[in-house]
Amino acid sequence: MHANLAEAEAALARGDYGQSLALLEPLAASHPLPHAEGARIRMLMVTAWMGQGDERKALATCRLLTRCKDLELRQNAKQLLIVLEAPSLQRPANWSIRLPNLNMTATTAARPVSARRPSLRPAPPPPPATGPTKAPNLGFLILVLLVLIGLTMLLSGLAIPPR
Repeated sequence: MHANLAEAEAALARGDYGQSLALLEPLAASHPLPHAEGARIRMLMVTAWMGQGDERKALATCRLLTRCKDLELRQNAKQLLIVLEAPSLQRPANWSIRLPNLNMTATTAARPVSARRPSLRPAPPPPPATGPTKAPNLGFLILVLLVLIGLTMLLSGLAIPPR
């Protein structure tokens, strides 16, 4: 019994209200409302019905829970009842996004969309032409060595004659 209740709570936490109700309904049948366990099960059912948008069932069960013997559950039921009885407010259209219905059906006869429509993107340019890597010339090596020796002497104080 406790395993089913834990599974139902986990499903409720995941937002899987249908599975939660499927697990809670047999438990509610075996635990009457006057018992604390039955009231707790029905409180979870109210939450699942609210998640599914079935406010009529949630409201009816919540009204029954306001007469529960358990003070904490009764308080929670009263708070939920206030939420359920509150008028629903109109939401401005720009607060929500409407997703178009993609109507995805699996048909093997139809070609995929990418095969039906020619590509609008131009072909990517070819990679730049590069030749084989060459070793630096001897003159470059001599120049780098002279610069490094000059910097070493300058920074060590050898290039500046003492006064």
